[in-house]
Amino acid sequence: MKISILFVLFMLSCELFGASKIDTKLEVGVFLPKLAGSIENFYGSSDFTQDYIYNDATASYFALDVKPDYNYVPNITVNYFYMKENSNTTLDKSVVVADGTFNSKVGTVTDFSVLNTIFYTEFKKKGRTLSFLRWKPYSGDFAFDVGLNAKYLMWNFEITDQTDASKPPSWIHVREFIPLPYLGFKYYLYGLTVYSDVSALSVVKAKAFNYQVGVSYRVIGGLSLSGGYLREEFKAVEKKDTVRFRTAGYKFSFMYAF
Repeated sequence: MKISILFVLFMLSCELFGASKIDTKLEVGVFLPKLAGSIENFYGSSDFTQDYIYNDATASYFALDVKPDYNYVPNITVNYFYMKENSNTTLDKSVVVADGTFNSKVGTVTDFSVLNTIFYTEFKKKGRTLSFLRWKPYSGDFAFDVGLNAKYLMWNFEITDQTDASKPPSWIHVREFIPLPYLGFKYYLYGLTVYSDVSALSVVKAKAFNYQVGVSYRVIGGLSLSGGYLREEFKAVEKKDTVRFRTAGYKFSFMYAF
């Protein structure tokens, strides 16, 4: 829903400012990350892999890239993923989460979503036709992107004591808006595109970092298949708990250029 609203507002602004052409690319896919991280406080720390037995996850992934043909309107990319995982385990130590202490069989639920809204300028470099004997291959085109990533992340964790029904659960809610510098690179050769981008160096108290590398291939018309590797991580302080969380894994998607 957020992506749809942003897209509609952006399209209307382009019409108002007179953009003559808009190149749009929609991406839909699945993100298969491995999870890692920790919750730390004055009483100690607990680990998502070792204590709560989190490992593989599945997330839905959506992206929209809009390039208006107008000098004063930036390009915009919006990408979003959402995952929700749960785990049941027996702790081998006492852990403190928020205002609760747990030292037996527990159930946990973690959901995590990230919305990256990237405003960027694209610098293109055209390739050239090479001469190699009687073969004249094309060297390919390059594009370098520079911009700002307005990242908004939501992370929720809840832990429940499964041996004592009268004990209330504990939870941590993280809501953070984190602006980050953005750099991207693309290489185009016929129907093949190699891409990478990174957002890092946050200037606010909460910290975040993400990057992706991948390749897409145009199958027919505007339809392409894409595969790559994506990593998202953050560090945030919520009351007395310091949360570090990371998702990293492969992403597979369909892309369609309008």
